[in-house]
Amino acid sequence: MIRIAAFVLFSAFVLMAGGCALPPSHSSQSDLQTDLSRLKRQYTAITDELISLQNTVEDLDQQLQGYDARLEAVEQRQLTGQTQMGTSSGQITDKTPRIDPLERTASAGRAPSSATEIYLRAFSDYTSGRYDKAIAGFENFLEYYPDNEYAANAEFWIGECYYSQQKFTEAATRFVGLAQNYPQSARAPNALLKAAQAYHELGHTDQAREIVDFLREQYPDSAAAKTQLEF
Repeated sequence: MIRIAAFVLFSAFVLMAGGCALPPSHSSQSDLQTDLSRLKRQYTAITDELISLQNTVEDLDQQLQGYDARLEAVEQRQLTGQTQMGTSSGQITDKTPRIDPLERTASAGRAPSSATEIYLRAFSDYTSGRYDKAIAGFENFLEYYPDNEYAANAEFWIGECYYSQQKFTEAATRFVGLAQNYPQSARAPNALLKAAQAYHELGHTDQAREIVDFLREQYPDSAAAKTQLEF
């Protein structure tokens, strides 16, 4: 966004400069100095605008990082506070149901100007308990910015929204889809854990245990893998 803004503002400056070409020979020296002074003022204004745009983007990025850090801390406290369960070895087998990610609903209207803006708005809806709006916002984010570095996070929060609404089938769909589509994401271990919990809520205890076993094999050093559960 900064590069685009810089190009536009620089182009505007060049056009203004072109419109103030050197005056004819009969123009006075004072007229030339006046034109140059005006161009300097315009250039200063453009530079100030660029700095303002850059500061805005940096502030939004810092807010985004702060929100994620706070929620990850909450997740870790939740994980460490859960009770112990017996362990069993194994892995996800062909008998374990694979749930494909839900088809994303196309959103009406034009694409938002900023990935950070739409992500933060959806995240704010999630933290305020407006789960339907949060789901729509994160789906919109994924539609327009599928390759963004926060795409896996958006999938995770959609799963959390469904889980909070006790829509455990939809929640399991998103969490399993995240682990399959973003196996290298830092969210993948917690997504598998949440998928197991969703299956448990649905009464599918065998599938829940298989996912936990798979989690511990694939991500043995993660906090999610070390969580003890009662199922």
